[in-house]
Amino acid sequence: MVSRHEDVGQSSPTGGHAPQSWLEDTISHDPALDPVLPQIRRLAASDAPVLIIGEPGSGRELVARAIHNLSGRAAQPFVLLDCASLSEPLIDAEMLGVDGTFGGKPQRKIGVVEQAGHGTALLAEVGELPSRLQDALLRVLERHELVRLNSDEPISVAARAFATTSVDLRERVAAGLFRDDLHVRLATEVLSLPPLRERAGDVPVLARHFVTQLGRATRDFAPDAEALLRDYPWPGNLRELREVVELAALHARGDRIAADDLPDRLRTTSEKAQLPSLRDVEMRHIERVLQEARGNQRRASRILGISRWSLSRRLRKYGMHARGGEE
Repeated sequence: MVSRHEDVGQSSPTGGHAPQSWLEDTISHDPALDPVLPQIRRLAASDAPVLIIGEPGSGRELVARAIHNLSGRAAQPFVLLDCASLSEPLIDAEMLGVDGTFGGKPQRKIGVVEQAGHGTALLAEVGELPSRLQDALLRVLERHELVRLNSDEPISVAARAFATTSVDLRERVAAGLFRDDLHVRLATEVLSLPPLRERAGDVPVLARHFVTQLGRATRDFAPDAEALLRDYPWPGNLRELREVVELAALHARGDRIAADDLPDRLRTTSEKAQLPSLRDVEMRHIERVLQEARGNQRRASRILGISRWSLSRRLRKYGMHARGGEE
Protein backbone atom coordinates (compact mmCIF):
# COMPACT_ATOMS: atom_id res chain seq x y z
CA MET A 1 0.00 0.00 0.00
CA VAL A 2 1.16 3.50 -0.80
CA SER A 3 -0.32 6.11 1.46
CA ARG A 4 0.10 9.84 1.03
CA HIS A 5 -1.42 11.80 3.88
CA GLU A 6 -2.20 14.84 1.76
CA ASP A 7 -4.81 16.18 4.10
CA VAL A 8 -4.91 16.76 7.84
CA GLY A 9 -5.37 14.52 10.83
CA GLN A 10 -3.83 11.22 11.81
CA SER A 11 -4.61 8.15 9.78
CA SER A 12 -4.60 4.42 10.19
CA PRO A 13 -3.58 2.23 7.22
CA THR A 14 -5.75 -0.66 8.27
CA GLY A 15 -9.03 -1.32 10.00
CA GLY A 16 -10.57 0.33 13.03
CA HIS A 17 -11.68 3.84 13.82
CA ALA A 18 -9.22 6.60 13.07
CA PRO A 19 -8.81 9.37 15.65
CA GLN A 20 -11.63 11.89 15.62
CA SER A 21 -11.34 14.67 13.08
CA TRP A 22 -13.01 18.06 12.84
CA LEU A 23 -15.44 16.53 10.35
CA GLU A 24 -16.50 13.79 12.73
CA ASP A 25 -16.76 16.24 15.63
CA THR A 26 -18.90 18.47 13.42
CA ILE A 27 -17.41 21.55 15.04
CA SER A 28 -17.66 23.59 11.85
CA HIS A 29 -19.51 26.88 12.29
CA ASP A 30 -19.31 27.96 8.66
CA PRO A 31 -22.40 27.65 6.42
CA ALA A 32 -20.14 26.61 3.53
CA LEU A 33 -19.87 23.14 5.11
CA ASP A 34 -23.53 22.78 6.04
CA PRO A 35 -24.43 20.66 2.98
CA VAL A 36 -21.30 18.49 3.34
CA LEU A 37 -21.82 17.13 6.86
CA PRO A 38 -25.24 15.56 6.20
CA GLN A 39 -23.90 14.14 2.93
CA ILE A 40 -21.09 12.38 4.78
CA ARG A 41 -23.61 10.66 7.04
CA ARG A 42 -25.85 9.75 4.10
CA LEU A 43 -22.96 8.27 2.12
CA ALA A 44 -21.92 6.21 5.14
CA ALA A 45 -25.16 4.27 4.80
CA SER A 46 -24.48 3.42 1.14
CA ASP A 47 -22.18 1.01 -0.68
CA ALA A 48 -21.95 3.07 -3.88
CA PRO A 49 -18.64 4.45 -5.18
CA VAL A 50 -17.89 8.02 -4.12
CA LEU A 51 -15.96 10.66 -6.05
CA ILE A 52 -14.56 13.36 -3.75
CA ILE A 53 -13.63 16.59 -5.52
CA GLY A 54 -11.43 19.25 -3.99
CA GLU A 55 -8.09 20.99 -4.00
CA PRO A 56 -5.05 19.26 -2.47
CA GLY A 57 -5.08 19.65 1.29
CA SER A 58 -8.80 20.42 1.41
CA GLY A 59 -9.64 17.37 3.52
CA ARG A 60 -10.48 14.79 0.85
CA GLU A 61 -8.81 11.86 2.61
CA LEU A 62 -10.37 12.91 5.93
CA VAL A 63 -13.81 12.94 4.32
CA ALA A 64 -13.24 9.46 2.90
CA ARG A 65 -12.10 8.17 6.30
CA ALA A 66 -15.04 9.84 8.02
CA ILE A 67 -17.48 8.10 5.66
CA HIS A 68 -15.68 4.79 6.20
CA ASN A 69 -15.61 5.19 9.99
CA LEU A 70 -19.31 5.98 10.12
CA SER A 71 -20.25 3.07 7.86
CA GLY A 72 -20.85 -0.61 8.52
CA ARG A 73 -17.35 -1.24 7.12
CA ALA A 74 -15.60 0.67 9.94
CA ALA A 75 -14.07 -2.48 11.44
CA GLN A 76 -12.60 -3.42 8.03
CA PRO A 77 -9.43 -1.99 6.44
CA PHE A 78 -9.19 1.46 4.89
CA VAL A 79 -6.46 1.42 2.22
CA LEU A 80 -5.18 4.31 0.12
CA LEU A 81 -3.31 4.35 -3.19
CA ASP A 82 -1.88 7.61 -4.51
CA CYS A 83 -2.22 7.32 -8.27
CA ALA A 84 -0.07 10.40 -8.90
CA SER A 85 3.00 9.31 -6.95
CA LEU A 86 3.91 6.02 -8.63
CA SER A 87 5.69 5.37 -11.89
CA GLU A 88 4.70 2.65 -14.33
CA PRO A 89 4.58 -0.32 -13.97
CA LEU A 90 4.84 -0.05 -10.17
CA ILE A 91 1.35 1.38 -9.92
CA ASP A 92 -0.03 -1.74 -11.67
CA ALA A 93 1.45 -4.00 -9.03
CA GLU A 94 0.32 -1.73 -6.17
CA MET A 95 -3.25 -1.58 -7.40
CA LEU A 96 -3.83 -5.08 -8.77
CA GLY A 97 -1.13 -7.21 -7.14
CA VAL A 98 1.28 -9.67 -8.74
CA ASP A 99 1.13 -13.41 -9.25
CA GLY A 100 4.39 -14.58 -10.84
CA THR A 101 7.55 -12.89 -11.99
CA PHE A 102 7.74 -9.13 -11.63
CA GLY A 103 10.87 -7.05 -12.15
CA GLY A 104 12.83 -10.20 -12.94
CA LYS A 105 12.03 -11.82 -9.59
CA PRO A 106 9.38 -14.35 -8.54
CA GLN A 107 6.81 -12.43 -6.56
CA ARG A 108 3.34 -12.72 -5.12
CA LYS A 109 1.88 -9.42 -4.02
CA ILE A 110 -1.59 -8.41 -2.87
CA GLY A 111 -2.76 -5.10 -4.35
CA VAL A 112 -4.63 -2.38 -2.48
CA VAL A 113 -8.05 -3.40 -3.75
CA GLU A 114 -7.59 -6.89 -2.29
CA GLN A 115 -5.96 -5.50 0.86
CA ALA A 116 -9.10 -3.54 1.57
CA GLY A 117 -11.09 -6.80 1.86
CA HIS A 118 -14.64 -5.82 2.80
CA GLY A 119 -13.47 -2.35 3.75
CA THR A 120 -12.71 0.71 1.61
CA ALA A 121 -10.12 1.33 -1.10
CA LEU A 122 -9.36 5.00 -1.78
CA LEU A 123 -7.69 5.91 -5.09
CA ALA A 124 -6.26 9.41 -4.67
CA GLU A 125 -5.97 11.54 -7.83
CA VAL A 126 -7.74 8.89 -9.87
CA GLY A 127 -7.44 11.04 -12.99
CA GLU A 128 -3.76 10.03 -13.19
CA LEU A 129 -4.53 6.32 -13.71
CA PRO A 130 -3.09 4.89 -16.96
CA SER A 131 -5.71 3.71 -19.43
CA ARG A 132 -5.11 0.01 -18.78
CA LEU A 133 -5.73 0.52 -15.06
CA GLN A 134 -8.85 2.50 -15.86
CA ASP A 135 -10.06 -0.66 -17.61
CA ALA A 136 -9.14 -2.71 -14.54
CA LEU A 137 -10.90 -0.30 -12.17
CA LEU A 138 -14.05 -0.39 -14.28
CA ARG A 139 -13.97 -4.18 -14.04
CA VAL A 140 -13.72 -3.91 -10.26
CA LEU A 141 -16.71 -1.57 -10.12
CA GLU A 142 -18.91 -3.47 -12.57
CA ARG A 143 -17.97 -7.12 -11.96
CA HIS A 144 -16.36 -6.95 -8.51
CA GLU A 145 -13.28 -8.79 -9.70
CA LEU A 146 -9.71 -8.16 -10.77
CA VAL A 147 -6.82 -10.03 -12.35
CA ARG A 148 -3.35 -9.74 -10.84
CA LEU A 149 -0.34 -9.08 -13.02
CA ASN A 150 1.04 -12.22 -14.73
CA SER A 151 -2.17 -14.10 -14.05
CA ASP A 152 -5.32 -14.98 -16.00
CA GLU A 153 -7.38 -15.97 -12.98
CA PRO A 154 -10.06 -13.47 -11.91
CA ILE A 155 -10.29 -12.81 -8.16
CA SER A 156 -13.47 -11.65 -6.47
CA VAL A 157 -13.20 -8.40 -4.51
CA ALA A 158 -15.66 -6.82 -2.11
CA ALA A 159 -14.14 -3.45 -1.21
CA ARG A 160 -16.05 -0.22 -1.59
CA ALA A 161 -14.29 2.21 -3.94
CA PHE A 162 -13.63 5.86 -3.20
CA ALA A 163 -11.71 8.21 -5.50
CA THR A 164 -10.45 11.76 -5.19
CA THR A 165 -9.53 14.29 -7.83
CA SER A 166 -8.30 17.87 -7.95
CA VAL A 167 -8.90 18.14 -11.71
CA ASP A 168 -12.11 18.16 -13.72
CA LEU A 169 -12.49 14.58 -14.92
CA ARG A 170 -15.01 15.73 -17.53
CA GLU A 171 -12.25 17.70 -19.21
CA ARG A 172 -10.06 14.61 -19.20
CA VAL A 173 -12.88 12.60 -20.72
CA ALA A 174 -13.28 15.23 -23.45
CA ALA A 175 -9.53 15.10 -24.12
CA GLY A 176 -9.61 11.30 -24.40
CA LEU A 177 -7.51 10.83 -21.29
CA PHE A 178 -10.17 9.24 -19.08
CA ARG A 179 -12.89 6.71 -19.80
CA ASP A 180 -16.35 8.22 -19.86
CA ASP A 181 -18.01 5.04 -18.55
CA LEU A 182 -15.53 4.90 -15.65
CA HIS A 183 -16.24 8.51 -14.80
CA VAL A 184 -19.96 7.78 -14.78
CA ARG A 185 -19.46 4.83 -12.41
CA LEU A 186 -17.15 6.73 -10.05
CA ALA A 187 -19.47 9.73 -10.00
CA THR A 188 -22.43 7.68 -8.76
CA GLU A 189 -22.05 9.82 -5.65
CA VAL A 190 -20.10 13.09 -5.78
CA LEU A 191 -18.95 15.08 -2.77
CA SER A 192 -17.38 18.46 -3.46
CA LEU A 193 -15.23 20.16 -0.82
CA PRO A 194 -14.90 23.95 -0.87
CA PRO A 195 -11.38 25.36 -0.45
CA LEU A 196 -10.53 26.89 2.91
CA ARG A 197 -10.44 30.41 1.44
CA GLU A 198 -14.22 30.11 0.95
CA ARG A 199 -14.70 29.09 4.60
CA ALA A 200 -13.14 31.98 6.52
CA GLY A 201 -15.52 31.35 9.40
CA ASP A 202 -13.99 27.90 9.89
CA VAL A 203 -10.39 29.07 10.15
CA PRO A 204 -10.28 30.17 13.84
CA VAL A 205 -12.25 27.07 14.92
CA LEU A 206 -9.92 24.75 13.02
CA ALA A 207 -6.83 26.59 14.22
CA ARG A 208 -7.86 26.11 17.87
CA HIS A 209 -8.63 22.46 17.15
CA PHE A 210 -5.13 21.93 15.76
CA VAL A 211 -3.59 23.63 18.81
CA THR A 212 -5.54 21.26 21.05
CA GLN A 213 -4.25 18.27 19.07
CA LEU A 214 -0.66 19.23 19.89
CA GLY A 215 -1.14 17.97 23.46
CA ARG A 216 0.48 21.05 24.97
CA ALA A 217 -1.15 23.67 27.16
CA THR A 218 -4.04 25.05 25.14
CA ARG A 219 -3.30 28.46 23.67
CA ASP A 220 -5.77 30.87 22.16
CA PHE A 221 -5.04 33.36 19.38
CA ALA A 222 -4.63 37.09 19.92
CA PRO A 223 -7.11 39.19 17.90
CA ASP A 224 -4.43 40.39 15.47
CA ALA A 225 -3.29 36.80 14.85
CA GLU A 226 -6.85 35.62 14.32
CA ALA A 227 -7.40 38.42 11.82
CA LEU A 228 -4.34 37.32 9.84
CA LEU A 229 -5.57 33.73 9.83
CA ARG A 230 -8.96 34.83 8.49
CA ASP A 231 -7.51 37.08 5.78
CA TYR A 232 -4.97 34.62 4.36
CA PRO A 233 -6.21 32.70 1.25
CA TRP A 234 -4.69 29.34 2.34
CA PRO A 235 -3.56 27.89 -1.01
CA GLY A 236 -2.52 24.73 0.85
CA ASN A 237 -5.91 24.53 2.57
CA LEU A 238 -6.23 22.53 5.81
CA ARG A 239 -2.78 21.02 5.52
CA GLU A 240 -1.15 24.44 5.36
CA LEU A 241 -3.28 25.74 8.23
CA ARG A 242 -2.22 22.86 10.46
CA GLU A 243 1.46 23.39 9.64
CA VAL A 244 1.21 27.13 10.35
CA VAL A 245 -0.59 26.56 13.66
CA GLU A 246 1.90 23.93 14.83
CA LEU A 247 4.85 26.21 14.02
CA ALA A 248 3.22 29.24 15.66
CA ALA A 249 2.40 27.28 18.81
CA LEU A 250 6.04 26.20 19.00
CA HIS A 251 7.30 29.79 18.73
CA ALA A 252 4.71 31.44 20.96
CA ARG A 253 6.15 32.82 24.19
CA GLY A 254 3.01 33.91 26.01
CA ASP A 255 -0.36 32.41 26.76
CA ARG A 256 -1.68 33.47 23.38
CA ILE A 257 -0.37 33.07 19.85
CA ALA A 258 0.36 36.56 18.53
CA ALA A 259 0.64 37.89 14.98
CA ASP A 260 4.45 37.91 15.31
CA ASP A 261 4.37 34.15 15.89
CA LEU A 262 2.83 33.55 12.46
CA PRO A 263 4.85 33.26 9.23
CA ASP A 264 5.71 36.48 7.39
CA ARG A 265 3.70 35.44 4.34
CA LEU A 266 0.45 35.83 6.29
CA ARG A 267 1.26 39.45 7.14
CA THR A 268 2.41 40.23 3.58
CA THR A 269 -0.79 38.81 2.12
CA SER A 270 -2.90 40.75 4.61
CA GLU A 271 -1.13 44.00 3.71
CA LYS A 272 -1.73 43.38 0.01
CA ALA A 273 -5.38 42.58 0.68
CA GLN A 274 -5.77 45.90 2.51
CA LEU A 275 -4.42 48.11 -0.28
CA PRO A 276 -6.69 51.15 -0.63
CA SER A 277 -8.84 51.77 -3.68
CA LEU A 278 -8.03 54.54 -6.18
CA ARG A 279 -11.00 56.49 -4.78
CA ASP A 280 -9.59 56.29 -1.24
CA VAL A 281 -6.12 57.31 -2.42
CA GLU A 282 -7.50 60.37 -4.23
CA MET A 283 -9.70 61.40 -1.31
CA ARG A 284 -6.82 61.17 1.16
CA HIS A 285 -4.49 63.10 -1.13
CA ILE A 286 -7.03 65.89 -1.68
CA GLU A 287 -7.59 66.09 2.09
CA ARG A 288 -3.86 66.37 2.69
CA VAL A 289 -3.43 69.07 0.04
CA LEU A 290 -6.37 71.05 1.38
CA GLN A 291 -4.86 70.90 4.85
CA GLU A 292 -1.58 72.17 3.44
CA ALA A 293 -3.45 74.96 1.61
CA ARG A 294 -5.47 75.73 4.76
CA GLY A 295 -8.68 75.08 2.88
CA ASN A 296 -7.92 77.47 0.02
CA GLN A 297 -9.29 75.69 -3.07
CA ARG A 298 -7.50 77.91 -5.60
CA ARG A 299 -4.14 77.18 -4.00
CA ALA A 300 -4.99 73.50 -3.58
CA SER A 301 -5.95 73.17 -7.24
CA ARG A 302 -2.57 74.63 -8.27
CA ILE A 303 -0.75 72.08 -6.05
CA LEU A 304 -2.85 69.26 -7.48
CA GLY A 305 -2.30 70.43 -11.05
CA ILE A 306 -6.01 70.57 -11.85
CA SER A 307 -8.49 73.38 -12.44
CA ARG A 308 -10.51 74.97 -9.67
CA TRP A 309 -13.64 73.54 -11.32
CA SER A 310 -12.19 70.00 -11.35
CA LEU A 311 -11.34 70.25 -7.67
CA SER A 312 -14.84 71.50 -6.82
CA ARG A 313 -16.36 68.64 -8.80
CA ARG A 314 -14.26 66.08 -6.90
CA LEU A 315 -15.20 67.61 -3.57
CA ARG A 316 -18.88 67.30 -4.45
CA LYS A 317 -18.37 63.76 -5.76
CA TYR A 318 -16.74 62.60 -2.52
CA GLY A 319 -18.97 64.67 -0.21
CA MET A 320 -15.96 66.63 1.02
CA HIS A 321 -16.00 70.22 2.24
CA ALA A 322 -13.03 72.56 2.21
CA ARG A 323 -12.30 74.72 5.24
CA GLY A 324 -10.70 78.12 5.31
CA GLY A 325 -10.67 81.18 3.11
CA GLU A 326 -10.92 81.59 -0.64
CA GLU A 327 -8.32 83.93 -2.10
